[in-house]
Amino acid sequence: MPARDYYSVLGVKRDASPEELKRAYRTLALQFHPDRKPGDEAAAQRFRELSEAWAVLSDPEQRGRYDSLGPLFRPDGRPPSQDDLNAYLADTFSSLFGRKRKVRGDDLRYTLTLSLEEVAAGCVREVRLRRRSRCARCEGTGAEERDGRSPCAPCKGTGRSPTRRLLRSDCPHCDGRGWQKIKDCRSCSGSGVLDDEATLKVRVPAGVANGQKLKLKGKGDEATDGGPPGDLVVLLQVDEHPLFRRRGLDLLCEAPLYFTEAALGAELRVPTLDGHTTIKIPPGTPSGRIFKLSGRGLPEAGGKEVGDLQVKVLVEVPTELDAAARAALQALRPALDGRHHPARKQWDDALTSRPRKGDLP
Repeated sequence: MPARDYYSVLGVKRDASPEELKRAYRTLALQFHPDRKPGDEAAAQRFRELSEAWAVLSDPEQRGRYDSLGPLFRPDGRPPSQDDLNAYLADTFSSLFGRKRKVRGDDLRYTLTLSLEEVAAGCVREVRLRRRSRCARCEGTGAEERDGRSPCAPCKGTGRSPTRRLLRSDCPHCDGRGWQKIKDCRSCSGSGVLDDEATLKVRVPAGVANGQKLKLKGKGDEATDGGPPGDLVVLLQVDEHPLFRRRGLDLLCEAPLYFTEAALGAELRVPTLDGHTTIKIPPGTPSGRIFKLSGRGLPEAGGKEVGDLQVKVLVEVPTELDAAARAALQALRPALDGRHHPARKQWDDALTSRPRKGDLP
């Protein structure tokens, strides 16, 4: 569907003759032709609109269909889609109340790396990034502040199209501003925005997940036509921790245990995200046993639930024994029989009870 009224684009009345249409098109096409304004994207867009309007209104059959359908006209002859109807209704109500939809600025993306401790407590981080900000000299208009504007002659400075009677629409010559730019702003060269380095604060709630996105509305690039700014999308990346692994809200930790501590029992100091605590190791603790510390995991994002800290103890076998350590273990060996190692005793009994090769029938 056409973006704007074709008659307004050419600046003629709806009952304009073919000669008037041709004269208006040639005058405006010459004014906005890309060869006369190289590098001016606004002029190039205006020329494309003129060419589209002329292609339809210069064809009597196409013009008749356009006059019947208006904004719902499609050059390919297909009926309007549901999206076309929705856009038409939105534009109609915006025009009736004097509002014009403007193009947003571009969204920006930033990857923020967090520690597991920051995930647990939440944090406020400062980020530095390059973004387009509104030019302070011209306040985003792109025109020199003193002598860069002149009243729009076709609409006499009202910003309203003189060719629409029923519904209010913007003047196609000044895009509804009521003035035209005659001199570019010296600071931004007429774009209305400047490339700048900004420092922004990002509030990260507790319990966020790796890969989660936070959206900061209005913190992206400023628009070049006075429209609303884009958003900043922050991608959260959680660093690997040297002690903990994450499983949902729970934290997993592996703690090495001396053989003597596992056999005799001990008090073992283990880490937490906010410091450390002590757990009791009962005598005869096997390697691989898990001790659960309730409520010492991660908080639920936006909720009240808190995970647990699970500490898995692993009995470490001593290596590189000196003479004294080896002698001590040699002296201990006879005292440790099957009564102290029930799993080993069960293993040995199973092997002993198996028939030998010569005993097989």
